[in-house]
Amino acid sequence: MKSDDLPLIYLLDGSIARTGAFFCARNIARTLVGKARVVLVIADDSCIDSDDTVDFAAVIRLPIRPLRRSFRAVVLYFPYLLIATFRLFHALRRNRAKALIVNDFYLMQGVLCRILGFRGAVLTWVRINPTTFGRTSSFWLRAAALSSDRMVVVSQYIQRLLPEGMDNDLLYDAVDPKFAEPMPANGDCGRTFVFAGNYIPGKGQDIALEAMSRVALAFPDARLEFYGGDMGLEKNREFRRALVKRAEELGLSGCVHFGDFVKDTTKILRGKLAALNLSRSEAFSLAVLEASAAGLPVIATRSGGPEEILEDGKTGFLVPIDDASSCAEVMIRLCRDQNVARDMGERGRKRVLHVFSQRNFRKQLFPLLGLI
Repeated sequence: MKSDDLPLIYLLDGSIARTGAFFCARNIARTLVGKARVVLVIADDSCIDSDDTVDFAAVIRLPIRPLRRSFRAVVLYFPYLLIATFRLFHALRRNRAKALIVNDFYLMQGVLCRILGFRGAVLTWVRINPTTFGRTSSFWLRAAALSSDRMVVVSQYIQRLLPEGMDNDLLYDAVDPKFAEPMPANGDCGRTFVFAGNYIPGKGQDIALEAMSRVALAFPDARLEFYGGDMGLEKNREFRRALVKRAEELGLSGCVHFGDFVKDTTKILRGKLAALNLSRSEAFSLAVLEASAAGLPVIATRSGGPEEILEDGKTGFLVPIDDASSCAEVMIRLCRDQNVARDMGERGRKRVLHVFSQRNFRKQLFPLLGLI
């Protein structure tokens, strides 16, 4: 079948930068190669560049704006919502799209396209913890459910947060196939920990620093490396500056590295003792998934999604949220016995490549889109 004859699927994503949600959207496009053409619809002010969107058949940029708590944001939200919706609806109708994937429930353009008369399938993902939006989340969820053919959740954790009785399908995101390729043995990996995640308050880099201050007392050769972006937001840049200042106050400047976002995470994961993920809330967590797939034990908080990826004490450790002491305790344990770390990493890699494989993802995704 020629590519032009393949069904057309539009994928609406609200990411303003490289985020887990965007990478999952890109994975959907990659999974559907040979089955459908996927058109990415993103905000016109998104800093996602063309290098990151080559897997899509086309990219449409629309004035998609988040609803923030400011008078100006509220005033502008509804005009932008209508403009983006009309442009998206006309594109769907003109190109006879088979389906519209809404990459998170708060994107009301999907609801309005249904109201305007879009007759293709609408699938809405729930990726963000609904409680993040307070009382408005219930309205958005119910509106999305009424206008969607299927509601898709990314974890049992999110499933439990949906309104009672709301039908949904659980579909775990898949690990990137590149992690299935043979990974070099860690061997003597030293005592370096890695934390991959955008610099966002609540992601836990501050807790990691406090834990590292305890680890450094027991193991002066231990090292902690952060990698992530600021998503172009000043509040995130300020958070990163505060982290650097705190590292200096704790006397950790010589053993802590603050790196930028890295596209190929295999490069920053290889050769590390373990990975950290200390979020206060995680719907799923690609960072945990990839670190485990790379053969690293992961120290993560009991924040939702990571609890479904890791097996506590077998492939990593689950610690309480905002508990630097518990995190430091298991970091020190791994520093003392790298064989334990290595064994846990190997078990984690086998589990992730089996449970969260591209094959399993494909088997569930195709029927949802009517592409059996």
